[in-house]
Parts: sequence; structure tokens; C-alpha cells
Amino acid sequence: MCSAILISMSQLTLANNFEIGIDKPYASPNQLYLAQVVQSGDTISIDGGEYLGKEGLAIWTANDLLIRGVNGRPHLNAEGQAIGKKGIWIIAGNNIKVENIEFSHTAVPDKNGAGIRFEGINLSVSHCYFHHCENGLLTNNPDTGTIVIEYSEFAYSGYGDGYSHNLYIGHCDQLIFRYNYSHHSSIGHLVKSRATKNYIYCNRIMDEETGNSSRLIDLPNGGVAIIIGNTLMQGAKAENSNLIGYGLEGLTHAENRFYCVNNTLVNEKPVNGLFIDIAAGTDYTFIANNIFSGAGKVIKNITVDSTHNLVSPDINSMYFVNRSTYDYELTALSPAIDGGAALDSAEGYALLPVDSYVHPVNNKTRIQSGAAIDQGAFEFTPAMSHHVLNSNALAIYPNPVRGVLYISTPGIHLIHPGKLIVSDVSGRIILQKVITDSVESLNTSNFPSGIYFVHFITSGEIFNATFICQN
Repeated sequence: MCSAILISMSQLTLANNFEIGIDKPYASPNQLYLAQVVQSGDTISIDGGEYLGKEGLAIWTANDLLIRGVNGRPHLNAEGQAIGKKGIWIIAGNNIKVENIEFSHTAVPDKNGAGIRFEGINLSVSHCYFHHCENGLLTNNPDTGTIVIEYSEFAYSGYGDGYSHNLYIGHCDQLIFRYNYSHHSSIGHLVKSRATKNYIYCNRIMDEETGNSSRLIDLPNGGVAIIIGNTLMQGAKAENSNLIGYGLEGLTHAENRFYCVNNTLVNEKPVNGLFIDIAAGTDYTFIANNIFSGAGKVIKNITVDSTHNLVSPDINSMYFVNRSTYDYELTALSPAIDGGAALDSAEGYALLPVDSYVHPVNNKTRIQSGAAIDQGAFEFTPAMSHHVLNSNALAIYPNPVRGVLYISTPGIHLIHPGKLIVSDVSGRIILQKVITDSVESLNTSNFPSGIYFVHFITSGEIFNATFICQN
């Protein structure tokens, strides 16, 4: 027993913290790599700042390393260079953690240069930023174990040939991808994985206005896929006609089951396509509590277990907070409120999200505020219902009010009749009517005392205000 404790203490004292920076023992990651002193269990702390060209290049072969950015986020700008003709870093050790580091601008002759090329077993990446690489993060080892990626951003990667991507996970046991932001891949996929099991949870995966990705999520060999709580947006310039592809290069795994729950999927591409393209022969497909908004069919004619999905080609009819800024949280007018179903767990995971994505690369607890969970990636809360799009356009008086409330719209040109809706703090609609005048009066004498929200909809816009009733 004592000898075991002594051995453990000896191992702890042997672990080093290698410091990298301008005034540190090692000036760059490349210098530490060339010294060949890093051993298993060590920590590598890299000061914030820019490391240009070969300064950032390294191969890490030891196990159980923690490699982290400190005093800011270090930026490894490879300026078109790579190590081993593979990328900025080659990580060949096992059980590696990488935290708070930026990787960019690497290229190799085979057009597959990666910010990180992972060749070990078990990798954790958090709070990192991969951009303008041929692949942001790439694995090719069939025994890579579990890869966890969280709170990280992937952008503007891909050579442009459709074979390189923001993120490309090869044949590993499991990918856990959560609270990330992937966008603007150059023709490649925003998330591509051949893992046996994929858990893709509460991310923002989008083309936005200028993105031209192929697919938002591509799982070409099937496997067990659990996609929950994500906001997915295909832009008008997307190369493909479906947002999610599953098993389209062949179902090579022993078990092939697909779950898609409480996601918000928005298609801004005008041509019809498929939101989800599932390969024939998939063992089981479950689609529930999602919002499918925009042009296209949800899924092709295969056997699907489906429930409580909200489908509309009219994106404006979802009453998102702000379509133009890709804010797909719900307002009090959304038909998605209370539209979901309670679900059991599957594959070892709860099928209802307990978080929601917060932009950029963060999360918050999702709290059910109504009688049922809302459809889509976000839960409406009363605090969201007074989100103001045009704060000077809608005036209400007197406030607080007893009796008659006047609503004035001096800043809104009523080309068409507008719809006026009043809701309470729970989101319940109290009153709705069509109005054409610039000033409208409402009798609130029968309203219980409390806080109320006014929503005025005209010409595709929503104008909001809040008033207090003191009866």
C-alpha cells in the first residue's frame, strides 16, 4: 500500500509544465517539439499571441497531455506551412486535452492539411478556433476511441473540392460534439463523421448568407446518430439540397439508428430538396419535436417513427426572434410553443434537451415554461416576449393602465392591415384583432392585474411593447 502511494507521488513530481511564450523557456510550440523533452502526463502552457509559419508546428506523441492556451488565446497561423505534410499539429498520443488555442492557414500537397491531425486514442478539444485550413480537425485512425469537442468554432475551412471539411472525424468509437459553432465551410461539410456513435447536441451549424457548404451534417456511414437541440440553417448558396445526410456512402456499421429531436432546421435555399436524407436499410429512424421551416420535404419515403414535428415552408410563420440575424429563438406568437411531446431516453442519452445553445459557443439550461416542451431548439420564456425589433415604432399609454389603453403606431406605415395581439407573462394570448388605424384603444378593465405584452404584426415585421395593468 505504502509503495503504491510512493510510486503515485513519484509520478506526480515527474510531470512538467512546459511554458511557451516570448519570455518563457520555449519561444514557440515548434521549439518545444524539437527539444524532444515532453513526456506522458505533462502540461504545455502556451501564452496568447501569434505564432507564425513553422513556429506553431509540432508533433505530440506522449500520452495524457494537457495542451492549453494561457494569458489569452495563442494563434497558430501556419501561413500555408505544415508538419509531416499533415497539418499544424499531429497528435499521436492518447488521452490528450487541447484547450483555448486557435489554428489557421495550413496547406499540404494532398489538399488535406488540418489544424489538428489526430492519430491517437481519445481526444478532448474545448474553447478552440479552427479556420482557413483545408480541414479544421481531421482524424484517420480507426482506433481513435472517443472524441469530445465542445465550446469551439469551425469556420472557412475546406479546399473547395468537396473532399475537405470544417470538421472531419474518421472511423472512431464515438464523437461527442456539443455547444459548438460551425459555419462557412468552402463547399465541404460543416460537420462530417464516420464514427460508430455520434452525439451532436446543442450546436449552431449554419451557412448563413454567404456560406456554400455541401451539407450541414454528414454521417456517410450511418451508425447510431443522436442529433438533439441544434440550430441548423442552410443558406441560399449551399452546394447540396439537403441539410443532413445519413448513410449515403453505405451503412457500414453493425447498428444504424437515427434520432433527430428538438432541432430547429431552416432552409433558405429556394429549390426544393430534403431536410434529412436517410439511406434505405437504416434500422430505425426517429424524428420528433423539430421545427422544419423553409422549402423542401422533411424526409423521403422511408419508414419513420415521427411525432410532434412542426413543418412550414413559410419561415416568417414561425415568428422567430430575428430571421435576418439567424436568431431562431421563439417569440410569444410562435406556433411551436407547447407543441412538443415528452420522450423517453434512447441509446443511453435523454431524448429531451436540458440545455440550449447560446451564441457564440456557449450554453444555458433549458427550462420548460409551459404545459409541454416547445418544438425546436429553444424554449420560449416570457422574458423573450418583449424583444423589441423597433423600439420607437410602437407607443402605449397610459402605462400603468386602469381601463382604456391606447396603442399608437406613428412610426409604422400601414400599407396593409396589421394584426394586434396581447399576451400575458405565460405566453397565453388574451386578445387578438386586425387593425387599420394608427391609434387603437383597448378596454383592459377585465384584465387581471399584472404585466402584459403587445405584439403588432404588419408587412412581415413584429413590433412589441410591454404594459402593466393595475385593476
